[in-house]
Amino acid sequence: MWENLETSQKEIYKKLITNFASLSEAFAQKEDETANVIIAPIINSKYQETSFKNSFNATIEDIGNSSFDASINNGNQGKYLVGIKAFGVKSGFQKIAQFKSSSQSEDWFSIISSIKNRNMNGKSKEDFDDYLKLASRIATLRNKRIESSKSQLQGFDYTQDVSSVYHVLMPSPTIKSPKKGDRPYIMVGETSYLPIDIDNLKILGPTSKDHLQNFRFTDTNHIYQYNSADSQLLMSFHATDKKNEDNESIGVEKWPIQYIDNAFDFFLNLPTVKTTKANNHVTQSFTFAIKTNRRSGFNEWFAGPKNPIKERDNRYLELVTLGESILGKKVNWKKNIDFVLFGDFNTSKEKEKRENIRAVLTKQAEPYPELLKKVLVALWRGDKPYEVYIPVPNAREFNRAYPNFFATGAGLLEGSKLTSPVSTRTFTIRFMPSEEEIEMVLTQANGKAIQSVDSQYKFGKWVLKKIFQLNDRELLTDDILDELNINAMCLKKYDDGRPITLEFTYVDPDNEPDDFWK
Repeated sequence: MWENLETSQKEIYKKLITNFASLSEAFAQKEDETANVIIAPIINSKYQETSFKNSFNATIEDIGNSSFDASINNGNQGKYLVGIKAFGVKSGFQKIAQFKSSSQSEDWFSIISSIKNRNMNGKSKEDFDDYLKLASRIATLRNKRIESSKSQLQGFDYTQDVSSVYHVLMPSPTIKSPKKGDRPYIMVGETSYLPIDIDNLKILGPTSKDHLQNFRFTDTNHIYQYNSADSQLLMSFHATDKKNEDNESIGVEKWPIQYIDNAFDFFLNLPTVKTTKANNHVTQSFTFAIKTNRRSGFNEWFAGPKNPIKERDNRYLELVTLGESILGKKVNWKKNIDFVLFGDFNTSKEKEKRENIRAVLTKQAEPYPELLKKVLVALWRGDKPYEVYIPVPNAREFNRAYPNFFATGAGLLEGSKLTSPVSTRTFTIRFMPSEEEIEMVLTQANGKAIQSVDSQYKFGKWVLKKIFQLNDRELLTDDILDELNINAMCLKKYDDGRPITLEFTYVDPDNEPDDFWK
């Protein structure tokens, strides 16, 4: 990526970073003020991200759900997802992900306990098998998050792949006894940001015999370390696994740092500069919690058919006749079809029983394309399981309070009915960070649904298979959202002519944003 970025943009970025680092002596404490010491340049991670954004017109993705920190969308010139890091040239493994929720819900500690209870110092075949089981699960979750983030930048109709890299700034270490020619510097580093190659996992063993809960593995591309206590995945950024190698092996550019002689005088004499607050043109924003109700929202496809067939309907007779001719009568084909189509289902338990039997019928029909299509049309919402809508949480209260958010008058209600015509309730959503747009309409009782006007299946397939990483006819659940670190959608409205934007995100339950709506 670095070599493909504009030289002028890289120079701006370099100036922002090196000028900040030139003030490092104002922030560093020396043990002995009289000692001849060259301190390490200081890099502030948030300042680094902001500088990266401003220099390269990047979008900051550090919103909890994303595996990446920033994205660069240069159109035909390339799309990049970037993991931004800062650590010393001599530093070791660095945190790249955390799986706290999954490790607890799936009880990963029980596997670690089995390893400890064998008293084999993590070196037996059984120990390695358990480590491999954990590494495979970690890799699967890591890869799902990466692919979900890529899909958000690629959009619906992507014509080019998204490249992903780690961009690293590495300050030189503190030099306590500097020699002639020693100078502080910042090394720019870059290395591949790849999914973990599950087919080539190799367990390297525990980090030590006293810490069997922490272990290392490789996929031949990178070396990883899992720390059980905080469910963190770390990675070595060395170019190879040579013991004496440092992080400069991934360096692509080196910036010398010249410290200001007296940083405190600089701050004292800093001229007063009148600035105006940047206008992001956002007039209103809401972060919607994602609900995972069965049969609605992103699980709308799971509901029954909109136009159920009747008992004497030719479609019913063809479905029963074809099924019995292929499978025979011993499988209770007709009985189960009748139960799903004509039974009374008043409680959630009864509805779930119906859905379980429908799943059995679908599984039985899968080897036979003609029969499967008839089952999908008769018992489901059709043969394309991508019918979804964006759910508006607590829609009645939201539309009463903000009837003009989506479009002027779009959310006006009379009872539970939307009163404005469809044309008034139609608006554009721009999905970020891909910037692709779709015409949507606010619909259903209380205005609870945002549906695509003419691209429902395209949108549904993208959001289910790419963003949520689901298989066909797999329900979206809270557990899956936890795996992906996605549980909300941020919608923003602007005053400069831009359409409403939507970006999938993560909300920390202990630190909900001010605009959170659930």
